[in-house]
Amino acid sequence: MFQFLRPKIQSFGIDLSDFSIKIISLEKKAKKISLASFGRQEIASGVIEEGEIKKEAELIETIKKALKEIRGASLKNRHCVVSLPETESFIRILQLPMMKKEEVGEAIKWEIETNIPLGLSEIYYDWQVISEQNKDGNQQRLDVLVGVLPKKTVDPYLSVLKAAGLSPTVFEIESLAITRALMKDTFCQEPTLIIDLGAKKTSLVIFCGQAVYFTASLPVSNISLITILSEKLNIDLGQARQLKIQQGLGYENPQNQIFQALKPSLDEMANKVKSYIDFFEFHASVNLGAPNNKIKEVILCGGGANFSGIEKFLQAELKINVKVGNPWLNAFTETTPNLSDFPTQESLSYTTAIGLALRGISN
Repeated sequence: MFQFLRPKIQSFGIDLSDFSIKIISLEKKAKKISLASFGRQEIASGVIEEGEIKKEAELIETIKKALKEIRGASLKNRHCVVSLPETESFIRILQLPMMKKEEVGEAIKWEIETNIPLGLSEIYYDWQVISEQNKDGNQQRLDVLVGVLPKKTVDPYLSVLKAAGLSPTVFEIESLAITRALMKDTFCQEPTLIIDLGAKKTSLVIFCGQAVYFTASLPVSNISLITILSEKLNIDLGQARQLKIQQGLGYENPQNQIFQALKPSLDEMANKVKSYIDFFEFHASVNLGAPNNKIKEVILCGGGANFSGIEKFLQAELKINVKVGNPWLNAFTETTPNLSDFPTQESLSYTTAIGLALRGISN
């Protein structure tokens, strides 16, 4: 979304969250893509909180360590595509009347000033015309995808990354990277809901055509589920984490202790997801310009998507087909990367980094 450099150079993807740094470097030769290198480094508690950098010096050293301990080919190229916090972002489809291309930029400035409680001098923004639609059979309009982030969010990340020896080519909102990884050729004919089950939050993304139409966050997360298991089963967090991994949700057995412990929180999550689906389907055709309005499929990603049984639970509750996504869909013809020591069971937790890396090789 936010390009600081324009040359056509290959960049690697770096996904920065409150808890970890994930790096994916792809290599493109002719039309063939290969996985060049990857890495993951945990970030100490309190360094980043709710997407805000609290301890710059410590984060710089953690990034340097992640770069040094990269697995696969060394990262001689320091250009990178970086994700930024979804909670601080603004993504919207704007519907504009047909106009000359040179007029679109000014129209978008006016729309931003009308809809965003920040001045243009306080933000970075980018936009892309995604379609020209016929309305009522005779009137045309432009659908424009607009992304906005406050400078107070972007600038500290830019400063830290440069101090760590990196050159960001693009800053991108997380949901855009996720859809690039999971949606075949970054396109789908009918609205699809992506549920990213992360360490600290669950993110919802509704994607249709070539654009993100809706995003939201839920408090349920891997950490919260493990904490609930620990408290209700009277075991420590390490035991709860292992129990969750080894036994799964146990959805098929309603008396299963894990299912019983987590059911109230998962029910609450499912109800929230239903409410967002209802909101989207009600408003999509009129206000958002989505070509269709019914969610036909749900795709799971993030580390929490490895929780065995979660897709069956959500499918039963939402009454929509639910599947676990393949983040390598647009990178490889095979289902797993061609680097022998990549932990394929962790692919889903690298979804955002993979989407960023795909942007990096097409930039």
